[in-house]
Amino acid sequence: MEQEEVKKSKYNSAVSKEIRRSEVWKEANTHSRNGQFRKWNDDLDCIWRELCADTKNNFYAKETEFKEINQKIAKIGNIIDSKLGFSPMTKKEIEDRQKHYELLMEKDVWLRKLENELGKGTILEEDDEDSF
Repeated sequence: MEQEEVKKSKYNSAVSKEIRRSEVWKEANTHSRNGQFRKWNDDLDCIWRELCADTKNNFYAKETEFKEINQKIAKIGNIIDSKLGFSPMTKKEIEDRQKHYELLMEKDVWLRKLENELGKGTILEEDDEDSF
């Protein structure tokens, strides 16, 4: 029986994915700090798309958790970005914006934890107890 030849990519896309995700995290940080909550939310959705394929065995559970956060965000209404100039925000806009901020923070932290679970984040595996 003839063995089937397995084709391998000349280039490994793992490094490209890491760089791309790092750039989106930078943008997410900038957008959150500038009060651009819609862009921040879009950045977080982009990070999810980068990570979701790697969830493999628990994709549907993670997808459900991600969708639940998005449903909470949508339930509040349109995401309101910082207003420039002198037009004051209504009390409802301020309250909704605070709720969006808290949910976007939850989504951000959830994605960072997922990144760590997948071994792509900031938690390093230690070989021994004395290593730094």
